[in-house]
Amino acid sequence: MGGLTLAVSARRPTPYLRAPAFLRPFLAERGGDIRLDYTEDPVPPFAGAPLLFDSGSVWKVYRRPPGLLYTFESPAADPPLYKAVAIDSRLARGTLYFPPPAPPTRRPLFAAAYPLDDLLFQHRLARDGAAEVHACGVVLGGRVALFCGESGAGKSTLARLFSRHLPGAPILSDDRIVLRRRGGRVWAWGTPWHGDAAFARPGAWPLGAVFFLEQAGETSVRRLGAAAAAARLFARTFPPPWDGAAVGRVLGLCSFVGECRPAFTLRFRRDHSVVAAVLGVSR
Repeated sequence: MGGLTLAVSARRPTPYLRAPAFLRPFLAERGGDIRLDYTEDPVPPFAGAPLLFDSGSVWKVYRRPPGLLYTFESPAADPPLYKAVAIDSRLARGTLYFPPPAPPTRRPLFAAAYPLDDLLFQHRLARDGAAEVHACGVVLGGRVALFCGESGAGKSTLARLFSRHLPGAPILSDDRIVLRRRGGRVWAWGTPWHGDAAFARPGAWPLGAVFFLEQAGETSVRRLGAAAAAARLFARTFPPPWDGAAVGRVLGLCSFVGECRPAFTLRFRRDHSVVAAVLGVSR
C-alpha cells in the first residue's frame, strides 16, 4: 500500500499468517519495507516502559528501547494481551508476538489483522512523508477525486452513488486512501481498509480535486483556499502523535496538496446530482 510492503515471516508454517480473502488482491511477491519475524513466544515484559499513546480501544504504544512496542489487548480475548509488535524506531524491522490462544480460540485468526496492519502502514508512511487519509477515492478522467470525511460523513454513500451512476469509474476505497508525493506530483493509492460499501482496489493514480463532505438537502460545491484545504486534509490523516518529525512531514504534504490541487466543500444530496456536480469541477 502506498508504495510500501509489509513482510511477515515465520520459522515454520502456521495458519495464523494465512491472509484473509479481502487482503489477497494487495499481496506482493517480493519486498519488505517493514519486516516482522513471527513468533508464538509470550509478549516481552514492558512494565515501567513510557506510554506514548493510548487509543482508548485495543491498542497502545510504549517506548521500549531500541524502538517501540505496540500492544493489543481485549477482555474478550484469551490471553487478553493477545499480541504485540516490538519494532525499531524507523518502523523497518521488528517481531510480531502472537501467543497461542486458550481453547476455544477467542482472538483474530490472522496474526497481522486490523488494526495492526493499518497502524504500521499509517505510521511508517508518515515517517516517509506520505499519509493515509480518511477518504473515498474515485478515478475520474485518469485522476483521483478524493472525498474526505470522518465516519458518518457519507464516504460509503458517495462510493455507492458513483458506482451506480458512473459504473466505469474505478473506486479505490470508500474509507482509506494513501497520498504520496512522487516526481513533483501527489499520487493516490487504494487500500484494503474499506468502509460500509466494501470498495477496495490496489493501484495508484495522480491526485485530482479534493472534496470535503457535508451531507445536505441540496447539492452544492464551494472552492476552498489553500490554507483551509491543508488544515482540513491534515485533520483527516493519521500520523503518530508522539513523533513530531513525522507529524511535520504530513503537514508539509497537506500544505503541498492545498497549494497544487483544487479543493472544495461538497454539500450533497444522496442522488445523481452529486456525481454531476463533481464532474463539473473535476474536468
